[in-house]
Formats: sequence, C-alpha cells, structure tokens
Amino acid sequence: MATSPNGLWQIYPRITFFMITDAFSLKGKTALITGAGKGIGARIVTAFAEMGADVILVARTQDDIDRVADEARTHGVKATASACDITDESKVDALFDQLANTIPSLDILVNNAGAPGAGYGSLETVNRSSFMDTLDINLTAAYHFIHRSLTLLKKPEHAAIVNISSAMSWMVDKNFAAYAAAKAGLDQMTRVLAYELAPHIRVNGIAPGAIETPATAFITSNEQRLAETERWIPQGRLGQPIDIALAALYLASEASGFVSGKIIEVDGGMAALPGSAIQARLKR
Repeated sequence: MATSPNGLWQIYPRITFFMITDAFSLKGKTALITGAGKGIGARIVTAFAEMGADVILVARTQDDIDRVADEARTHGVKATASACDITDESKVDALFDQLANTIPSLDILVNNAGAPGAGYGSLETVNRSSFMDTLDINLTAAYHFIHRSLTLLKKPEHAAIVNISSAMSWMVDKNFAAYAAAKAGLDQMTRVLAYELAPHIRVNGIAPGAIETPATAFITSNEQRLAETERWIPQGRLGQPIDIALAALYLASEASGFVSGKIIEVDGGMAALPGSAIQARLKR
C-alpha cells in the first residue's frame, strides 16, 4: 500500500483517501432505512445524511417521516419519505417497483423497523396468529426488503445491509418468546446472507441493549423501573439512538470494508456481564 505524505494509508482496499474520516463518508451513496420515523431509525437517517448519503425513509406514518426527511435535507442531501407498512407484501412490492424507476441503484439497506408486536406475552396468551405477527414485523419483513432490494444493491460495486436486531436475541426474559425468536432468526439470517451475498454485498447486524426511545418510555417514566434496568447495564445508563446510529454508520461505510456476517452488541456491556454478577446487581 502506498502512503500519503502525512503518513496515513492512502490506498484502502476499495477506496483512496488521505484522511481517516474519508472512510466513514457516505457521499454519493443512497440509503434506505425502515422504521425511519422516530427513535433509532430517525437518528440513523440524520447521521447518514450528515455524512452525505441521499436517504429513503420508510415507515407507516407519513407525518413522522416527513419531519425526519426535512431534517435530513438540511445537510444538503435528497430525502424521500415513503409511507409503507413493512408487513404488507403488496405495498412493499409497489414501493420497490417505484424505486426501480426512480433511483439507479441502492448502496445501503438498513432494516431497522421492529417491535414486540402482538406476540408479546406468555405462552398461555400468545396464539399462533400473534406469534406470526411478531415474526412478520421483525424477521419476515427484513427478508422481504433484502429480497426486493437485491437488484438495486447489486448495481454498485459494493453495497451494505445492516439489520437492527436486539439484545433479546440472546437474553432470556418472560413474555418475549416470539420477539426473541424473531431477533435470533434475524441474527442467523444475517450470517447466512453475508456468506451468500459476498463479496460485493456485506451483511451485518447490530444488537441494541436498552435504548432511550419512545418505545422505552415505560422504563424512563418510572424511577424504580429505570433504576432496576440500569443495574443490569455495566455503564449504568440507557443508551441513546446516536449510539446505534454511529454503529450503523460504521457498518454502512467503507470503514468496515472487511467486516461481514457480524452482530455488534451496542448494549453498555450487558453481554459481558456474567450471570453471577447480574444476581449481585439485581434481586430476582
């Protein structure tokens, strides 16, 4: 490898740059982010836009993604807000039929949309239909988006897929059987597709721990519940959407050009906490 006058590597495997920050640039790239109207998804959109990517926002509520798209445009990029229920096959197909006629290619796909859905609850209360609802939201929809994106993702020389999983893919807690199964499935699908789509499309995942978003307001609004949750986290706090957005930026950019098939845990150290330490921190 040749070096630049300042001693930094000039030739990276797929790009030429003189500053380390160039490896994180998304300038000239197009990214599609699901669940983009609030929380983690919204912060991923604005982070990508700040780094130069044109963004396509997908979520159910038009007002939410319009607001985030307006914020993205302040960075001088194109932002398209497309309301769509990710679990509705015909609507997703219509979205991609439209994209095929409006964008030449897709460089980045972030499958961020997810929720416990109707499958949250005990084995006695969650029936097959409710279980499948949770799988549709968190696993099947991600597969469908990757499947429909493939033609567009193959057009650039290199592309990246980032799947937002959850600490529940490895943690054990009551009432989360469907959600945990879906996220564990998403993790394994990430690994399999990283192998299948190599070398031109990288596929990675992020497993967030407890992140402060509208979905976790039931934790932050109750002091006792918040204190109990924070005792599970070695860093002693909930994460912020920016923590996940920065990890997504790394996985979507050339900075992670030699990384594929990995699930990065962004959880304040929860995955490193042994069971005995959990017992010492929180009475069960």
